Amino acid sequence: MKNCILFFAWKLVIASVLISCKSNDRVNDAEVLRIVCNDDPVSVELYELIDSIQYVALDTSDSCLLGEIINVKECDGYYFVRDNLGLYVFDDKGKFIKEISQKGNGNKEYVYLDNFFLDKERNLVGLICNSSRKIMFFTYNGIYHSTVRMKEEDCGISHIIQCPNQGLIAYYPMPNDFKDVSFEYKEAQIRGDSLETSPLFPMKKLTTKNVYYEFFSHPMAIYKDTCLLLSVLSYDLHACRNGIVESTYQFDLYKELPNKSEQEEFASENFYDVIEKIKASGRSIGFTGIQSNDDYVFLSVNDENVLIWDGTQVFLIKNIYDGMQKHYFFNIVLSGGCSDENIGFYNAEFLCNLKEKMPLRNSVLNQIVASIEESDNPVLYRFAFKKNLISRLKKKYGQQ
Repeated sequence: MKNCILFFAWKLVIASVLISCKSNDRVNDAEVLRIVCNDDPVSVELYELIDSIQYVALDTSDSCLLGEIINVKECDGYYFVRDNLGLYVFDDKGKFIKEISQKGNGNKEYVYLDNFFLDKERNLVGLICNSSRKIMFFTYNGIYHSTVRMKEEDCGISHIIQCPNQGLIAYYPMPNDFKDVSFEYKEAQIRGDSLETSPLFPMKKLTTKNVYYEFFSHPMAIYKDTCLLLSVLSYDLHACRNGIVESTYQFDLYKELPNKSEQEEFASENFYDVIEKIKASGRSIGFTGIQSNDDYVFLSVNDENVLIWDGTQVFLIKNIYDGMQKHYFFNIVLSGGCSDENIGFYNAEFLCNLKEKMPLRNSVLNQIVASIEESDNPVLYRFAFKKNLISRLKKKYGQQ
């Protein structure tokens, strides 16, 4: 009888362990994803990750002298490049086509351009102009199409993404003393000449006080026809379809985040100070940007590491180094930090410094470097990543 009791007790212990292990796979209704090299992120060579790089030299002319590039998108053979002065469109060879709209008070102009997005269903580019309470649409080659008006409560948008076969999702930065924002995300629909929205994510109780601050360079990306959304001070990745968060993924990263009670304590502080306080304590500020392609999702972690996810496996990288050009990719989620579609850029001065290192690995880059001058416009690049990338990295770095 005693042996039977011991056997039954042992079965309960085993069952409880199995249940506990299974529960670790979900926390607060989020699926927890285990990470390879979590405790010891590896440094990798760029060419361990990619097969090749595509380069596009942007035309330089008196009508198009780019400043600091802020954002780049590509669609149907067009490159849309936003700098600190305006928005410009180039063809797939880098030939300048036209500036899209311009500063001014006219109906087809903007007082300030906050950002832009691509409406791929209608082949239009949308210019977000919060101060004028409008979104202006132009054709890909820069011809004015229409204007959509925004209500006061919907202004303040910093990013918009079009979900496949769905509506739009708008992202709002944290509130400050000048703008009270109740929601981090809203679903949006264009109805005639108006933008209609409905709440999606409530805003965290944080503020940037008397400054305007965008925590994310890119808070959203499309992966396998699903919109993926980040949230401030979080390791969560939300998968959204038809205005509903269908699932949430939580990444089991080694650095702790500030907990909910601490975030409530930060509510009255300037978010700049909060970030410094969190980092000084050795903890993390969470995800700080996202990009994607057909095969992978790339996440910037705490502005220091890169997480790569293929939908099943997750690998953490400390930094990426291009040994040929002796160039580190810091805090940029593997591109120039200017796109959610793995498009980056090199400025002309950087490329001119490569002249003494020629010949380089890429024949197209050799031609560009040989002819470029320091006053020229930047050169765009795009990586072609290896297939089965995470399995390759696991095999090389001893993680089975």
